Amino acid sequence: MDFRPEEAAEERERVEVEEYVEKDDLQRIMTWAGMGTPRQFYLEVASKVADSDYEAELEGDVLTCYRVEKHGGFLGIGGKTTREPVLKVIMSEEGDVEVPEEPRDEEFIQFLAGKLRQH
Repeated sequence: MDFRPEEAAEERERVEVEEYVEKDDLQRIMTWAGMGTPRQFYLEVASKVADSDYEAELEGDVLTCYRVEKHGGFLGIGGKTTREPVLKVIMSEEGDVEVPEEPRDEEFIQFLAGKLRQH
């Protein structure tokens, strides 16, 4: 296998662009979260994800978004629903916003940032 510096440079640039896009999307979400109250942000997010496989839940100042999957059942009867956390946003009354490392699903972050961008 030959080492090709130009291919290594292209791969490094691709990874840097992906990391930048993720940080930019995450920053957009954090900015939206800091603009109002936790309840206002929850209502905004819940309305944006309503027609998708995601849902949002607010407990105090913590917004948690989940990927919802339904398994089994017949005509919606007897099926099992699983909820996997994909993003947690912690908001303080002072306007500070924190997004812990886990859970942090890149696909959901891009999805939500895109929905907020459409606003």
